[in-house]
Amino acid sequence: MNNMITLQHTEIKASFETSTHIVEHVFKVTLYKRLLGMVSRYALNQIATKFECVHYASKNPSCCGCVMRTIHSLPCACELSKYVVGTIPLETIHTFWRRLSFSDQGLSEPQVTITEEMETISKQFEELDVCGKVTLKSKLREIVYPDLNSMCPPPEKVNTKGT
Repeated sequence: MNNMITLQHTEIKASFETSTHIVEHVFKVTLYKRLLGMVSRYALNQIATKFECVHYASKNPSCCGCVMRTIHSLPCACELSKYVVGTIPLETIHTFWRRLSFSDQGLSEPQVTITEEMETISKQFEELDVCGKVTLKSKLREIVYPDLNSMCPPPEKVNTKGT
């Protein structure tokens, strides 16, 4: 039983490795240059399908509906129309589609920090006059303490139908 599972695991792994390294002719254009070897084959196929709709979506942007972005977190036709001349940036693809590893190792989300942004805000704060400092501080307080802002929650709907 163990040998059979090991053999199946090896076959699946070999198939997976093949799918990450073999590039179809469709993806050899500049548009997919940054995505090759970084994004799953399924995601590339979904993007290629939507890219065929770019011509129509660029003429009528309201028809896109952005379903691909909403459901799969992949660029939709209206978004792809921006990259017709260039390449699709890797950042437009959700990290789920960028995990090209067969093992569980390294599946954690990338480390995200705001230290650089906070240092920039602090430097800008020091350069502002008193009025600017008060304005910036109030905007930061809205972000840090969202419960203390002056906005009120929407009123609760009252059931007008009798029970």
